[in-house]
Amino acid sequence: MQKSKKIALIILGSLAALLLIYALAGFFGVPYALKNTLPAKLKDMNASLSVAEAKFNPFTFELNVTRPELNTTAPLFSAEQIDVKLKPFSLFKKLAEVDILRLESPSVNIARDKNGTLNLATFLGESNATSTENNETSSINFALNSTKIIGGSFAYSDESLKQPFSAKFEGINYEISGINTEQNSAGKHVFDANSTLAQKLDWRGGIDLAPLRVYGELSLKDFNVRPVALSFIDTQDLRINSALINAKTSYELSADGGVIKAALKNAALNLKSFEAQLEGQNLSLEELDLPAIEVNADVSEKRSFAADISEIKFKNTSFKGEAQANLNSLNLSGVALKADINEKGDINASAALKALGVSGINLTEKSVGEIKLKDANASELGAKINGQNIAASLKNLTLNAASAPVGKNSAASLEKLVINAPKFTLENNASTASIGEIKAQKIALKTKNKEIAAVAEIGVKDADLDLAKTALQIGSVSINKPKFETELKENGELSAISELGLNGEKAAAKKTNTKSKTESAKKPAKSQKTAEKTAAKKSKKTEQKSAQDTKSGFKFSVKNVAVTGADIGITHIFEGQKIAHKFDGLNVNLQNISENLASPVSAKIDMKSSQKLNLALNGKITPEPLNIEADVKLNDANLPRYFVYAKNYLDASLKSGELNAELNVKYAADASVSGKANIANIELTDGSGDKVFAFKNLKLSKISFAKNFLNLERVTLSAPFLKAHLNKERELNLSRLVKNKDGAKAEKTANAEPKKTSAIDKKEVKTEHKTNDAKAAKQDQKEGDFGFAVKQILVEGGEVDFSDASLFMPFATRIAKLEGVLFEVDQKRPTMGTFEGVVGKSGFSKIGLKLLPFDLKKSTEIKLGFKDIDLKDVTPYSGQFLGYKIEKGKLNLTLNYEVADSKLKGSNIVNLDTLTLGEKVESKDAVDLPLSLAISILSDQNNQINIDLPVEGDLNDPDFKYGGIVWAAVKKLFADITLAPFRFLGNALGLGSEDLSTIDFMAASNELIVSEQAKIGDFIKLTSAKPKMKLSITPVYADVDEEAFKNEKLNAKIAQTMAQTGKDYAGALAMLAPGVKDGDEKAQREAALKGIEVEKERLIKLANSRAQVVKDALIKAGLDQNRIEIKKPEKTDAKQGEYASVMMGATQ
Repeated sequence: MQKSKKIALIILGSLAALLLIYALAGFFGVPYALKNTLPAKLKDMNASLSVAEAKFNPFTFELNVTRPELNTTAPLFSAEQIDVKLKPFSLFKKLAEVDILRLESPSVNIARDKNGTLNLATFLGESNATSTENNETSSINFALNSTKIIGGSFAYSDESLKQPFSAKFEGINYEISGINTEQNSAGKHVFDANSTLAQKLDWRGGIDLAPLRVYGELSLKDFNVRPVALSFIDTQDLRINSALINAKTSYELSADGGVIKAALKNAALNLKSFEAQLEGQNLSLEELDLPAIEVNADVSEKRSFAADISEIKFKNTSFKGEAQANLNSLNLSGVALKADINEKGDINASAALKALGVSGINLTEKSVGEIKLKDANASELGAKINGQNIAASLKNLTLNAASAPVGKNSAASLEKLVINAPKFTLENNASTASIGEIKAQKIALKTKNKEIAAVAEIGVKDADLDLAKTALQIGSVSINKPKFETELKENGELSAISELGLNGEKAAAKKTNTKSKTESAKKPAKSQKTAEKTAAKKSKKTEQKSAQDTKSGFKFSVKNVAVTGADIGITHIFEGQKIAHKFDGLNVNLQNISENLASPVSAKIDMKSSQKLNLALNGKITPEPLNIEADVKLNDANLPRYFVYAKNYLDASLKSGELNAELNVKYAADASVSGKANIANIELTDGSGDKVFAFKNLKLSKISFAKNFLNLERVTLSAPFLKAHLNKERELNLSRLVKNKDGAKAEKTANAEPKKTSAIDKKEVKTEHKTNDAKAAKQDQKEGDFGFAVKQILVEGGEVDFSDASLFMPFATRIAKLEGVLFEVDQKRPTMGTFEGVVGKSGFSKIGLKLLPFDLKKSTEIKLGFKDIDLKDVTPYSGQFLGYKIEKGKLNLTLNYEVADSKLKGSNIVNLDTLTLGEKVESKDAVDLPLSLAISILSDQNNQINIDLPVEGDLNDPDFKYGGIVWAAVKKLFADITLAPFRFLGNALGLGSEDLSTIDFMAASNELIVSEQAKIGDFIKLTSAKPKMKLSITPVYADVDEEAFKNEKLNAKIAQTMAQTGKDYAGALAMLAPGVKDGDEKAQREAALKGIEVEKERLIKLANSRAQVVKDALIKAGLDQNRIEIKKPEKTDAKQGEYASVMMGATQ
């Protein structure tokens, strides 16, 4: 028993001793080893360890270490407090378990010196390979239940880099829980820190090992990239000066059963204040923001990837270098990416972009200038990849307010560009691109001071491009309201070229063209036949080439091109004058344009210019070989604006004029034109504003031009007018129309004394004339490339007005009603024609022609006839040159001229009827001839003078003369007389036609008043002198008649009202004009008259009764009623405001 007790005591003592030793070793041994033994061992490793205080509880297995510090070449680790609690009994379960590990204010400092040596190199072995086997064979698991790092810090520095790097993380709080390899758990982690590189770094996550699953949340605030970039980007081409990154994400990575999945959720990325230099170029970005990112990826036999980014925002991006670029903002929203790869490796991918917006784009380059774009927007961008097939589409793209420099001094601007429904597809190796519509609005080309060109809108619809076949098809192109303005200088250059700063390019092109022309001029000219053969060969080669080009090469077609409302303004600078030409209201339509130059293009042009120029063209054009066929209608109602080109040469103005033409134009190997034209209402005035030339119409009824030959079937000149006037200085107004810049020189030459010519010289002159004429004729035949013929020329209603103010008394005459026709104006056959006209009031003239218009000396026949020329009207000439007035007399003249081979033969038959000289006139120009004696000798018993003067001579003879002194005197006299006007035989009675043109009646009356009764006798005298003449009477009524009838009716109403009501005149009038102020009789009567109507039948009856009164008076005076004709009644204006005038006329 006692022995048992002893044994028990021994055992208990041993256990107590062991426990004491364990307690002492735990409480004192472990702290001692940490404070003394371990530092001594580390000293041998060139490291030092110090511990302010260490405590270990061997019973609770808790270790507390206060302010440990570990240093090598530099401080490596320190902490304010380290607490560890172990669970040693878990070792029986093959589990090394740490229940608690807590580090308070731990500090880790890792440094690399200039030699590249780390301060923790002492603790790093050469290889960890030997531990592999132990790790692989170890069967003990590890567990860490709870770990906390409170207020920790981590620093890293590297002096070995070219740019030393340092980074420090402070305020690190890190919690780990649940690490257990037996349970295949890597625990849960919470990390939070501050750093010199980032304001905040947070991480919360966990790791599951079976199956593998890594998950968590990570956030980074204001991470400074610059220190990292300076130290670790080892290149001189790229330098990052500043960049701050903010990021956050929830992530998850899992692997189970051969399926790997990865996901990012609620992710965001933000980059701020980015500045960098790349190869000397500066790049900056104020902000890049991706606020919401979702990414999912699956990897198995089939792989899939999907990413959704709500927005991508770029703010204030710029690039500066040789070129500068600025971008205010770039926003992408609704970005979605998807990709699937099956087990065969086939890709099925898609991309989508809901919207894209760009604003404030500026691009500047010294040689180009500044390109600007206010903003651009795109929506619903989609792209799909299915194996080898690709499809991409965009709903629309809009660009606003774009501008770019053009040349040196100008810029092009675009207000808006819209591209709708662009698409691209690649399927079965066939790729196509298409655009539904393109609209470009308000395009302008401007210099600093003005706008040169502008287009309201350009539109393109249904554009399809087949990339494999290189074929482009466009449905329609529309150009709305294009505008262009420029000056055309005297040297042929456009001012727009110089204003745009494009002179240099044009000068180079001009120099090249000049050289080409010079070389071409040196080559010998080919004959016409050779040229035609060459053209035919060229045409055939062109057709073959076009066929080859159609089979291969780029192909394109445009169904319709429409230009509407074009406005082209060209100011032509011509000899110092600025002449404005306006081609506005211009519409052009082209159809079926293609690369096949042998295919015809339909063209329509319609223009209604504000300058009254109208053009309509409808035709087809084939580019190669060139073939044109078009119907052209042209109307220009403002021909005077072209006359300004003649201002420097003519002292005249074109007051009016209009051109109308309808032509069919064709061009193939040669040009041909057919159609008709008319020039109307031409009026030309001289410098004083007097009309000198005019015509109503010049009508070309049928025009045909082909092979350099112009044929006119019928030319009609209607109402031509010519005014010829001699002033007191005997200057002809027509000669003064032409401005003579070298007048002094011309006058000197004209006044030079002619050199006397001998008989031999005359013969030489004749021979020379003949030789020169023959040479000229042969030259004309040889060089006659252009020919023309006129089938018929008609003159209708012509008039010539002649006056002479140089005589002792002014002279004037007029040739009117000039009618005539010319037949066959041709180079091959003689031209024949006749003309008739009225000279003065009653004279008659007739001209007959038969001649060769291009060789008058070869064959010419002219017959002129003048009848009943009143010689009294030529008194100004007879007084000036004969010294006598002509009291009376008539002239009848017949002239016959024939020229054959320059030989003239003619006769002049003159008849003077009752020629009587009047009083003598003093004139220094008068001829000294016994005129009275000559007239008495030439006069026959009937007081007739008949002269027949033959004429003959050689037109090539410069001394050609008409025969005889008598002919010279008579020719002078009668040639001047024929230019004087005539009077009607009725003038001998002293009656003025203006006095007998009307017979006046009082308003509403058909009684013949006394003043008009005297005219009846004058009419009887006139009709007696003209027994074949009839009188016409036109019944008339006027407004004064209607007013008189209305007042008559009103007076009747007033009388009736007075009788019915017993009121006086004023009262009755007031009742008929209610609402008008009493006492104002005039206003009351005007108001009352408005309601009174007069029957037209009554007015016509009045008019007819007036005509009958005149007729009865004429019959009563002795005129046969068969010589009186009453016409239909007419309404006319009142004469002197109170008379209605019956119109009188003469008929046959």
